[in-house]
Amino acid sequence: MNQIPEHHDLDPTRFEREIAGSYRPAILRGFVRHWPAVHQARQAPEALCQYLMGFDSGRPVDAVMTPPDQRGRLFYKPDMEGFNFVRNQVTVSKVIEQLARYSQFEAPPAVAIQSALIDDCLPQFALHNVAPALPPSVRPRIWLGNTITTPAHFDESYNLACVVSGERRFTLFPPEQIGNLYIGPLDFAPTPTPISMVNFRDPDYEKHPRFRQALDAALVADLLPGDALFIPPLWWHHVQSNGILNMMVNYWWKNEQPAPDAGTIFEALVATLQSMKHQPPELRAAWGAIFQHYVFDPAQDPAAHIPEHKQGVLHNARPPRRP
Repeated sequence: MNQIPEHHDLDPTRFEREIAGSYRPAILRGFVRHWPAVHQARQAPEALCQYLMGFDSGRPVDAVMTPPDQRGRLFYKPDMEGFNFVRNQVTVSKVIEQLARYSQFEAPPAVAIQSALIDDCLPQFALHNVAPALPPSVRPRIWLGNTITTPAHFDESYNLACVVSGERRFTLFPPEQIGNLYIGPLDFAPTPTPISMVNFRDPDYEKHPRFRQALDAALVADLLPGDALFIPPLWWHHVQSNGILNMMVNYWWKNEQPAPDAGTIFEALVATLQSMKHQPPELRAAWGAIFQHYVFDPAQDPAAHIPEHKQGVLHNARPPRRP
């Protein structure tokens, strides 16, 4: 695996020019080390917990929990008829209480808040912990839990991920590696976008042989409290969070307005042109790789590794070959 370029002591001008204006991931060492939340986390997990609970609005957020035998990996059930976790609506303080209790277990369940809007659940947090270089309109989200794994997936937005507590390893792949990541159903996934079916902890190379090629192109970022990672849109990223209390704050933003929904194929063509004509070449190439994989590549069936009853919109995506 390859390392991601690192930057230190970036000011807003350099961030905009050197990072946000590019289409390459970047590690920003110490980017949010000035945050009070990071200072609390470096003192002790209990200090950060008390700090967060002081902001809790009492508004419930989505939280997930996996049983201990899943080792924190968010994924499907064996028959793919559901997911291997349960989802509940609880407050941030309630999740913190669960994490404190499970920290005493030798093999605890994995518990995590994922992508809760901070303005709703911790409304004063953003006033004291402000991300450098981002406009106020880009609002923060919280990810809080113990040891948990989010499978490789992509976001349609630019992403700035800031680590507050614990350790996080991001494994990134450029968009064109989609064919080597064995992506699951498009319309049935534990994350908002489809995920890689490969178990990164224990890859099955007989089942997923092309994953070796993906690893050759992989980029790795090991982040500590105060560090941040810039992820361009459509880059696949696998996230391993470690520790009894890990916390990340992330920011998503787009530089364009979404196109209207498409109907017929011709309308889809028009909509694609509308959404792409203002995009930089890097994003056009990234979307091209995804369209090529799912729609235009005659040599590879993108659903071949998915059970037929769970192929969803991918079922019969490839017309039969002519004799």
